[in-house]
Amino acid sequence: MHPRSFSPSSFSRKGLALRRTLLIAVASVLLTVASCDNTGPVSPLTDDLALANAPSDGNGNKLVFTVDETFPVDCGDEELVGNTVGWFQVRFFTQPGNRHLELDVFHLAHIFTNSAGETFTFRDVGPDSFYLDKAGNLIVATTGRSTGSGVIGHVVTNLTTGETIHVAGKEFGSAEALACEALT
Repeated sequence: MHPRSFSPSSFSRKGLALRRTLLIAVASVLLTVASCDNTGPVSPLTDDLALANAPSDGNGNKLVFTVDETFPVDCGDEELVGNTVGWFQVRFFTQPGNRHLELDVFHLAHIFTNSAGETFTFRDVGPDSFYLDKAGNLIVATTGRSTGSGVIGHVVTNLTTGETIHVAGKEFGSAEALACEALT
């Protein structure tokens, strides 16, 4: 057999890595599309907190912050106690010529409690990617469940002009409004 002829063992590692990457990308897109059609509630079915431990600092290549903040939420008839727990990480890209500037990854749970002790939990999970477009505008692409954008999906915003460029997914308003609706 000629050394360049095809055999099942002749797949290159690069080819296998490319196929694996494409498979993961296709699976991610399918999961995102499937979740966009879900008309169910945006809160989890249980209130048990199963947050992962905060990640490492990547040998000093990223900053990791833990969060545990309590705040009041005015629902008109009743005031809820809000508590945000979890972590987020920030990584900066400082290589010359790199249009990607920063990646922030959030893993937070916003837990709201009424006077009867009932709780409502909203998870804020996903990355925010900051980059410069070809015109030099600062852009942020937010993906996942975001209390900042009020969308479960994907939002792209031009921070230079303040324009929202793209929204895909389920808009929910605010976690506080959802909590007030669920607990009052």
